[in-house]
Amino acid sequence: MKGQKLEAVPRSSWLALGLAALTYTVISITLTGTNIAFPAITDEFSGTSRATLSWALSGYSIALATFMVPAGRLSDRRGRKRMFFAGVWLFLAASLICLVAPTANVFVAGRILQGVGGSLTVPTSLALVLPGFPAGRRTSAVAAWTASGTVGAAIAPSLSALIVENFGWRYIYLLAVPVAAVVLVGGRTLLSESEPIVDGKKLDLIGFPMGTIAIGLVAFVIVQAPGLGWGHVAIVAALVGVVCLLPLFVVRSLRHPAPLLDLRVFSARPVWTVTVAGLFFSMLGASTWVVWPLFLTEVWDYSLVQAGLAITPAPICASSFGLLSGYLADRFGRRPLIAFGTLFPIAAMLTMALRWGAEPNYLTGFLPGIILFGTGFGLTFSSLNTAALDGQPEAMYGEVNAGFNTVRNLASGMGVAVAVAILGDADTITFDRFDRFFFVFALFAAIPAVVINGFYPRTKDSVNEHVSGSARS
Repeated sequence: MKGQKLEAVPRSSWLALGLAALTYTVISITLTGTNIAFPAITDEFSGTSRATLSWALSGYSIALATFMVPAGRLSDRRGRKRMFFAGVWLFLAASLICLVAPTANVFVAGRILQGVGGSLTVPTSLALVLPGFPAGRRTSAVAAWTASGTVGAAIAPSLSALIVENFGWRYIYLLAVPVAAVVLVGGRTLLSESEPIVDGKKLDLIGFPMGTIAIGLVAFVIVQAPGLGWGHVAIVAALVGVVCLLPLFVVRSLRHPAPLLDLRVFSARPVWTVTVAGLFFSMLGASTWVVWPLFLTEVWDYSLVQAGLAITPAPICASSFGLLSGYLADRFGRRPLIAFGTLFPIAAMLTMALRWGAEPNYLTGFLPGIILFGTGFGLTFSSLNTAALDGQPEAMYGEVNAGFNTVRNLASGMGVAVAVAILGDADTITFDRFDRFFFVFALFAAIPAVVINGFYPRTKDSVNEHVSGSARS
């Protein structure tokens, strides 16, 4: 297949993308680094229960998922640069709180604020710089942005373990300071403010809190139910809230002229197919990051640093192939690449189920499995994010990107919850439970392959036409 000639991209657009990607990288490092540092954190705050300290992990995830959609929507209507800078400042302040936190409660509060800062920054960072790229080069831009988060995940385990062992866990949060300084100074000239939506429609002031609370309750249930139990009063109360609020939010979003999230966009075939595929890919990605270190440390008796180094090839492959996927998709088309990439996670999960044993076989078993997984993730995931924006008006980039990434974050929590349910108590994990996990998730991995190969349009589908035919106007 002969590729098309690629359009030139202004140097300033690449530099602006670099700032957005740098922000995403440090957010990814901080997220994974906290997981690695958690044993050291519990040792320092030994007078605080593990249940309370776990909010440093779960509170971040809940805040990130809860506020991403309203942040994306407001950035489209009030200015993305303004929202992005607010997120960077908040993430910086929260990181400094974590760095100097005198008590566990202050530390947890800092982590929750980091989640809020991340929710303001992640969707707006991409939406802010993407209009600077020609339409034919936007997959490359999204691929580079996505790869930056994967790079952060790649270096975080080893980097965080080294920081914890040599300097202490608090210094993980010092990484945000120089990055924020570069972004805030460089962004003043490199980043351009978006044109706010001016359509005379007033935002849905009832739907905004209703949807935000509903999303927050869903995130709370997903993150906390595995630990608290589904019968816990807080989980039951949250589920009741979801059942009451979510249907009302959906109905209101379909009827209001300026809703928190325009759900009609997701009825277009290109959008719902990549959203479903992204949901299962996110479940796979988040769950494997929990299972792989557990397998290495619990079954093969690796140390934490050894486990971090052993896993590193996977995100390296994901980021490398993610960057390559942008070029290939821009040159040869997005659909063939996504359809091909969705096959790799199936092969990876089956390799893990059939080749990993109770005795260490890193080079012949573990390494091929994680390379297959990282390759498939890299080839596919950034293209899915781009496809979600394909055909959308630039004025809606923040909202749609936030919606896609909110689904991704909620799905990540779902993946971890399913993994915990399959593996059971970490103190009594048996080898057969890992086998069960890999076979179950091989089935999950098949769903994106079926959806993309069976339903994603073979020719470019114009979402604009779908939207213009709806009741948006």
